[in-house]
Amino acid sequence: MNHTLYYVLPWVFGSMAVGLGVGFYLGFSTRQNRERALARKERSKTLRVLGELLKTSQELSHDVDVHSAEIREVGQHIGELELPAELGSAQQQLLKEVAAVLEANRKLEDDLRYARLRMEEQAQEIDRNRRLARTDALSGVANRRAFDEKLEMMVARWRREGKPFALLLADVDHFKWINDTHGHPAGDQVVAHVGRFLKQVVRETDFVARYGGDEFAIIFADLTLRQAVLVAERLRQRVATTNFELSGIAESAAITFSIGLSAPAGEATSEQVLAWADKALYRSKSAGRNKVHWYDPESGQVLPAAAALTEQNTSETQQTETSATV
Repeated sequence: MNHTLYYVLPWVFGSMAVGLGVGFYLGFSTRQNRERALARKERSKTLRVLGELLKTSQELSHDVDVHSAEIREVGQHIGELELPAELGSAQQQLLKEVAAVLEANRKLEDDLRYARLRMEEQAQEIDRNRRLARTDALSGVANRRAFDEKLEMMVARWRREGKPFALLLADVDHFKWINDTHGHPAGDQVVAHVGRFLKQVVRETDFVARYGGDEFAIIFADLTLRQAVLVAERLRQRVATTNFELSGIAESAAITFSIGLSAPAGEATSEQVLAWADKALYRSKSAGRNKVHWYDPESGQVLPAAAALTEQNTSETQQTETSATV
């Protein structure tokens, strides 16, 4: 029996360790999602409260205006009354009280106006800080946090409404060489140029983010995967023929993109869609860079752009021409 324990105990302890590890990972991931959801909820709640306060302030200002108009009208009637001499002092006293009430209302209106302007300013500041918290300072596009939230939302919309979208991951080829040859400031300029370039060439409905380092992500709304492959191929060709001027350096930078594409399928999660695009991106880099590959969820294979382009029929191609800017 002792010999049996020697064989059984390692399996028991091993299973316990795996269970603890999985539990820790799931707990950490759940906690991160809960913290992001809580932050979004708090921002939304704050803006909603400010909006309600602004509405209340406007209603109070209106009520004070109406009240002042009524008091002013009463004061006018009192002043126009023809009273005996013995009531003249009472009339003057009433007119003074009316004037005092009107002055108090005027001060209240000033206070309400100031409070309303301050609340509007605070609401704008909150919105500005929210945008800054979701924007990458160097490239000017959305940051990784904003991208993660957007991707989750698009996957949720896909599951609920069946709305298609495609995810593109683009990596600047030989970015390390740019840093090593021209210095990190030149690399920062390239990242900034790429951010501006991508915002200019995609539609307003598309979402551009800096995924990390020299890697960018684009979410193409309402495009099928094969339509997105055509757009990605045009993007690859366009960036390859664009020169980015670098200040402080005599020469301009000519760069290329390695691109990977994916789209949701079945009950895919945002993590799976991202992993598929990353797998396709890795294939483009390992195949020599400056290429487009896409993950086909039907076959589970990573395919070159040509495999999708040859399958597209004329009507779908024409639809893509009018639905994407690149």
